[in-house]
Amino acid sequence: MSNQKIKRILIHDEAGIPGIEVLTRFKSFIELRTGYFNSLQKLKKLYPSAKLYYRNLDSEFNQFFLSQHPFILPDDGKDYDFELKSSNFQPWDLIQNIPRFIDEDISLSKDISKWKNKFKPKSSNFDLVGKDKYLFLHPDAKIYPGVVLDTTSGPIVIDKNVKISPFSFLEGPLYIGADSQIDNAKIGGGSIIGRNCRIGGEIENSIIQDYSNKHHEGFLGHSFLGSWVNMGALSTTSDLKNNYGMIEITSQSGKVQTGTIKFGSIIADFSKVGIGVMLNTGTVVDIACNLVSNRITGYKYPFTWIDDGQNYRLDRFLQDTKKIMARRSIVLNMEEEALITSLYNRCIK
Repeated sequence: MSNQKIKRILIHDEAGIPGIEVLTRFKSFIELRTGYFNSLQKLKKLYPSAKLYYRNLDSEFNQFFLSQHPFILPDDGKDYDFELKSSNFQPWDLIQNIPRFIDEDISLSKDISKWKNKFKPKSSNFDLVGKDKYLFLHPDAKIYPGVVLDTTSGPIVIDKNVKISPFSFLEGPLYIGADSQIDNAKIGGGSIIGRNCRIGGEIENSIIQDYSNKHHEGFLGHSFLGSWVNMGALSTTSDLKNNYGMIEITSQSGKVQTGTIKFGSIIADFSKVGIGVMLNTGTVVDIACNLVSNRITGYKYPFTWIDDGQNYRLDRFLQDTKKIMARRSIVLNMEEEALITSLYNRCIK
């Protein structure tokens, strides 16, 4: 079916899908960043004349999402040309498709093509390994001497106002979002880093949403971080069992097989991991946790405070979150605060 014949598309946020559910407490799966665009932005570009409809059995979140996107209509129960389901957006599948996502972004964005035309390899201060045609560098990005960019295995897309300090090695396929800062980092194996992030240490084959920090030494591999996540210095994820077995994860709705031997952790929005914390293979940290134990494994319930059975106080969480967001000149609005409060009341019994 051609794009011109697609007139009605249903975005279906299914309830309780292990894995993806922890990343969609505060946003729809269609809003998760998978490169320069999120999936909703790609959908609008691919099918500009189609009408978008939304279904979520959680009436409160349904109303919240539609209020944020007034061009999307509520599900009317009629026939659709096709349907996007949250169950098809599992983190490990998204990570495996990073090369495809970045290639799609390059082909869909007129802006990215312009950046390549403005990049002058002979006048650059950094070292480029591989072909310069695979480097897409925004003219307002700042890359210091001593940085190595390697496009041998795929393209590198560096967005507006990104700052990359000396002694960083970045390997494609890779996207770095606007206003992010990369300091003394080794980023290899293909990754997506959202806007306004602070990144350092070693990262491999991971997706990091907007406004999250992993700014210090420590390893993040084959993992998916939500927004407003902070990884403390020397915090490290394991992404491979020592017996090379298939990785199973557990979330609030149950267990699910990832179908891969390489997968690290899922850390949901607003969660914090303390200094020196080790996360076992397949660890799932739900929304708004604050974890400082030396070793974390399994599943951590929403609003966990340090240990299982202890809860982050709602008033303290909101106070801390507003303070953290203000550092990036972002305000937690009334609708978002109401959604968090509702989620807290449902989760904390």
